[in-house]
Amino acid sequence: MTRPRTALFWLLLVALAGAPLVVGGCGSDPYPGEKPNTLHVFLAIAPKSMDPVLAQDQYSNVCVLNIYDQLYEYEYLERPFRLKPSIAAALPEVSEDKLTYTIRLKKGIHYIDNACFPKGKGREVRAQDVVFCFKRLMDRQSKSTGTWLLDGKIEGLDEFREASGAATRNARRGSYTEAEGYPEVEGLKALDDYTVQFKLKEAYPQFIWTLATGYASIYPPEAVEYHGSQFQYAGVGSGPYMVEHVNLSKKLVLVRNPNYREDRYPSKGMPGDEEKLRLVDAEKRLPLNDRVVVTVFKETQPQWLYFLRGYLDRTTIPSENFEGAVDPESFELIGDLAERGVRLDKDARMDIVYDCFNMEDEVVGAPNGEKGLAIRRAISLATDNVWTIKNLYNGRAARVDGPILNEFAEFDPAYRNPWKPRPGETRKQVLARARKILADAGYPGGEGIPVLKKDLSEGGSSRNFFLAFQRDVAEIGIRVEPFTVTFGELMRRLNNKKSQLWGVAWGADYPDPQNFFQLFYGPNKAPGVNKSCFDDPEFNDLYARARVLLEGPERTQLYRRMQEIVGDQCPWSFRCRRVNFNLNQPWLYGYRYNDMASKYFKFCRVDGEMRKKGVASVNKATLWPVFVFLGTSILLISLTLVSARRRVKGW
Repeated sequence: MTRPRTALFWLLLVALAGAPLVVGGCGSDPYPGEKPNTLHVFLAIAPKSMDPVLAQDQYSNVCVLNIYDQLYEYEYLERPFRLKPSIAAALPEVSEDKLTYTIRLKKGIHYIDNACFPKGKGREVRAQDVVFCFKRLMDRQSKSTGTWLLDGKIEGLDEFREASGAATRNARRGSYTEAEGYPEVEGLKALDDYTVQFKLKEAYPQFIWTLATGYASIYPPEAVEYHGSQFQYAGVGSGPYMVEHVNLSKKLVLVRNPNYREDRYPSKGMPGDEEKLRLVDAEKRLPLNDRVVVTVFKETQPQWLYFLRGYLDRTTIPSENFEGAVDPESFELIGDLAERGVRLDKDARMDIVYDCFNMEDEVVGAPNGEKGLAIRRAISLATDNVWTIKNLYNGRAARVDGPILNEFAEFDPAYRNPWKPRPGETRKQVLARARKILADAGYPGGEGIPVLKKDLSEGGSSRNFFLAFQRDVAEIGIRVEPFTVTFGELMRRLNNKKSQLWGVAWGADYPDPQNFFQLFYGPNKAPGVNKSCFDDPEFNDLYARARVLLEGPERTQLYRRMQEIVGDQCPWSFRCRRVNFNLNQPWLYGYRYNDMASKYFKFCRVDGEMRKKGVASVNKATLWPVFVFLGTSILLISLTLVSARRRVKGW
């Protein structure tokens, strides 16, 4: 039997040993001994791959864009968006018929040092590499999700893609030869080591935008041949950073590429950039940081706590923490964050959130003629986007009337979607207008309309959005029930035209309305990108005419008429476009949101001394946890002593 004094000794020893752990836990640094010139950023979902041909999701794309170079990249600060040369020496030389693009490369750009090269020394980037990378993108063996960029666009490339399906699978393929069954591609050739030429089947004004995507990254064939299936982790590019450590489910550590090409921080920005500390490093050599640590946070609260304690340099704001961080009226920072000098950026995303109708459905679609049109218009009117933006988006969204966003040159500030609330119109007036539409179509009070089914993805906040939608349309007599599916199941149902109604968002792949208008083009109907299966003859004709036109008055006129058709026929109920609220620590310089390309690592700089002081300030050691711990320990000791004495005395 343990004596009371012996038990007391051991309990006190445990208490004394645990006290330092409590103190240490109050301000522990997750990066002890780290170099000060390190940028700490986050990903909300683990990237699936760092192989450029597999960069489908935005999280993989962030990694790819910041490791690899492309022929072109976006001007970092300027809006509207425009491109500048990256590996290319200049913008393309375009033939008079707009079908041939000749692109010359800069000389002296080298890949990072890697074991795939002789003696491990990175060689110069050549035009032949560009040809290889675009062929690999379209090779069926690569299983790329980005083939839509070039499908039907380049002479001979579709035939190459078709033939690739019969080729022997080889994860280490470093060349494409006729002997292996791959035909020559007439429209994709290296004219010499520094000149690549693309020949298009028809004019494709958006072609240059595709050359700045992660899918269009340039890398050496030797890297694929040497690393095989591990190529996705190697990161053998010519970009500003190279991989030091990779665990895609947890963390990615990048270090400065010592051989990175001449690249300078921009000296020209937009109004407000100077106040937001985006021009203090003008003309400095890039990249500005020696290291970048990308941490995957699968839950929002750990990410939020890391930022509050200074261990992340930037973050978004979780919905559950929004009201404690931002004033709901002014949308400015409040409390401790404001006092610490944290900066808030508010940037509209290049996306549209919408409810989509299956235009081949017997109730809400074209087969129901004017009655189906009335249902779509009434639902679009009755959907209370003002309430949803305020209560479900915390105000982090804005009205959108059609596919032409205000960043596009063709934007018409006078356009108003006729089936959304008018300026100054009350909710009561909107509902009265929606009810009249139904009554005029033979559905008074919604009578005669069967219960509608709306596909609902599992998880997240989608159910809250559905319940709000269900409440809204009930006010005009329309009943709707959820059909819950996984996201994968939803995609399969849309491809097979099985869904009746669903909610989704589309983010622009490049800054051109054509990227949205393709979603309404009849020949693109499901399983293509036109999931609504909208098929309007006038729209189709205008789209075919506009897609070969360069930006200008003629294309603007066509685009605006196409927007009117889509708005009037309501294959979509346009809900909103989201607004990103990004928080930047006071020691972070140069961050600029860009959902066209998240190529921002090289432009950001951390003031190491300022960060050190800031982190120390918010992580001051405090003694109250020690007193709580010791008090609890003393109480447990007392109870143990009493219990032991009772046993000794036979109580």
